[in-house]
Amino acid sequence: MKTMIATMAALGALLAAGGARADGYETYRPSQSLYILNYEIASPVGSFSDKFIKDTSWRGLSFESRSMVHPMISAGIGFTFNRFEQTYSNVVTTNSSGGTLSGPVYRYADQFAVKGLVHGYLMQGPLRPYLGLGIGGVWSYSYSQAADLTTPSNSFDFILSPEVGLTYTVARGGSSVGLNAAFRYNYTTADFGKVSDAQTIGFVFGIFGAY
Repeated sequence: MKTMIATMAALGALLAAGGARADGYETYRPSQSLYILNYEIASPVGSFSDKFIKDTSWRGLSFESRSMVHPMISAGIGFTFNRFEQTYSNVVTTNSSGGTLSGPVYRYADQFAVKGLVHGYLMQGPLRPYLGLGIGGVWSYSYSQAADLTTPSNSFDFILSPEVGLTYTVARGGSSVGLNAAFRYNYTTADFGKVSDAQTIGFVFGIFGAY
């Protein structure tokens, strides 16, 4: 009997310890840092679309690190890459000597941005709408080829990226995981070809880990 009582007491202690660990894991603690990996879809607008590339880019990625400096405000850093490309079947171009060339043209443009980020969250809870702003620099490289005539260009320029989005926490505890989605506008001072101040709009969605 004493052995049975001792065994039951030991099992009870183990179950209590397991329950305490489970309670500790399930207890929600506000996240202090978010790490977000996004896939990006972006479309040129303005002279970027009118004068260079119209097609939507399906080749974009971004990574963001956000730290909570206030229960409703975060600050951090973000890295973004987008590639835009299009082939035109027939375009009339003018060379430096004033002559014209008609034929197929292939164009692409890469943009790699590094931005400081600030986000304001509109509510607490698993679903958190937010407004955000990114400010920084963008390395822009463009390339155009018509027959054997190539026109490359590269520069480092200013970028401003306001956005509206939301995060949804799927599982939470001492650490959390969830989803992120946002609509973003990118204004840059990049000029190439006949493009002035290249601009894009896009949709981003991804996953995050929060700690």
